[in-house]
Amino acid sequence: MRARTVLLMTILSAAVVLPEAAHAQFSPQGMLNGISRPFRSMLGHFGHFPRHRQQAAAMGHSPADAASASAGSRLGRVGPPAWPSAYEDMLGYAFWPDDYVQRLRGHGFDVIADTITGRFETPRASAQVATTGTAVQSDTNANAGCQDTTSAQNDWPSTRLGQTVQLSNAQHDTVAGLQAAVTQSAKTFNADCVDVPATTASDRLRALVQKLWSVRDAGTGLRASIKTFDDSLTDAQKASFTSKQPQEAPKPDAKIANPAMNRQYQACAQPNVEEAERMIKQIVLRVRPNKDQAASLENLHKTSSDMAKMLIGSCAQPIPADPLARLDSAGDHLTAMNYAATTVQIAFNDFYSKLDNAQKARFETSGR
Repeated sequence: MRARTVLLMTILSAAVVLPEAAHAQFSPQGMLNGISRPFRSMLGHFGHFPRHRQQAAAMGHSPADAASASAGSRLGRVGPPAWPSAYEDMLGYAFWPDDYVQRLRGHGFDVIADTITGRFETPRASAQVATTGTAVQSDTNANAGCQDTTSAQNDWPSTRLGQTVQLSNAQHDTVAGLQAAVTQSAKTFNADCVDVPATTASDRLRALVQKLWSVRDAGTGLRASIKTFDDSLTDAQKASFTSKQPQEAPKPDAKIANPAMNRQYQACAQPNVEEAERMIKQIVLRVRPNKDQAASLENLHKTSSDMAKMLIGSCAQPIPADPLARLDSAGDHLTAMNYAATTVQIAFNDFYSKLDNAQKARFETSGR
């Protein structure tokens, strides 16, 4: 696993080159253009994309489904406030890819953008409601979201595994061991999540980087248990955990022939780019930057756009065949998100440091 992580991070690092010395910030160029060229080509072939509501319908998910998923999960709020169901989505994708592919791959730059702008829900006890009716973070306890376990179920995923296939007595014991590992890793995540006030966007972004990595590590810690369960299955049982979606990868220089694969790609590709643009527009509206801040804002804009395009790569990958490979794929997705968040963090902190107190106050209060 260490070798796999090092390889992935090497590839991601190769996509970033140093920009002009005057900015002294990381900005994805050079090799990123080569890596993302196939995806840009596909975007060009697709033309105009449907809006978010249409995209959700194309994937078989309603806006209500998305709202329910963002409010928490069967394991409690084990994930960053902007993606509290991250842990469940990662495990759900490993076992039931068709049900969870959009919940996992549908999250990308939106998590980064919502973390910066404060556009996310928190547990009802600590949430405030803005004039728009959207619950947003508490001023005094922005990390409280990962401490809420009121929605946690201590029999997931074991109950659903038993409903998916008929388990033998030995397999029931294996599932019980897997359930114990899942429950313990969720508790460990919450125990490590200290309630530190995160009153600024920089604080929230720093916490996001830490939490994304914690969710990934929690999944990595389950590899042995999932492998033991998978090895105990018969071929017929394994077929129940195989994706029914098309498995061919999109061709970079041609339209995707399979409509289902096309819809799947569209549904998670375009929102990444849109979320980066939305974030920049909100920042401009809140802060009203002056000429002296324009260069730093442009660097943030470019960095955000480049990272959003990089995250499109996950959407172009076929769904792996077995649970362990899908768990690794989910870990790669979280690693890519973590890398994007870390890169955006550098550019955002540079811009934020140039704001005066009045601008900072407008930025933070507008998100509440």
